[in-house]
Amino acid sequence: MPKATFFNLPNDKRSLIISAAMKEFSNANYDAASINQICKNSNIAKGSFYQYFTDKLDLYVYIMTLAVEEKIKFFSAIISEFHTLTLLEQIRLLFRKGVEFANKHPEYAALGEQFSKEDNELAKLAVTKEGNKQAESLFIQMILNAKTKGEIDSSVDSLALSLLLQSLYGAVNKYIVGKLENASYEYNEEDINSLVDSLLNIIFHGIQNKVD
Repeated sequence: MPKATFFNLPNDKRSLIISAAMKEFSNANYDAASINQICKNSNIAKGSFYQYFTDKLDLYVYIMTLAVEEKIKFFSAIISEFHTLTLLEQIRLLFRKGVEFANKHPEYAALGEQFSKEDNELAKLAVTKEGNKQAESLFIQMILNAKTKGEIDSSVDSLALSLLLQSLYGAVNKYIVGKLENASYEYNEEDINSLVDSLLNIIFHGIQNKVD
């Protein structure tokens, strides 16, 4: 995470650095992204950069974490709707809201799209580790709601199921980007819902052969 000196900067200067970094990481993968370009676009000397961040990875994780936090904040606003929905409906709603979020925040959507194609494993792991911390509370809340309504066994480990659902969400998003011609939920709603239903069916009912 950034050093204290970064957070001590005036808001407009801090925002300029964030904006420059978001633009650079949206248009290039981690290895190709240029610290020199970020410094140029934010009007800071390269020496100053290292007063604010340890290295490029430090900045990259911070910028990606900002995007995740903003998305989680956006999703958290719909938690009140979850009480009237099944767990399956909640997950479908997340995908719909994901499209809405992308439309409202194209700069974060561009970051997410670029990250989905990232091939630097160290950078991916660092971002995923931080992102999972943010997403965990949302999915656990969904699980607790489902337990309260009797949809799932109260003895189910909420953390373990949360990890499964996060993996599900990530896998479907990866499928949308990599496999479908038009990578949007609205365009592929029927196919995506069918895939989500199939994956949740495996989670809820397992793969063991049912013998009458």
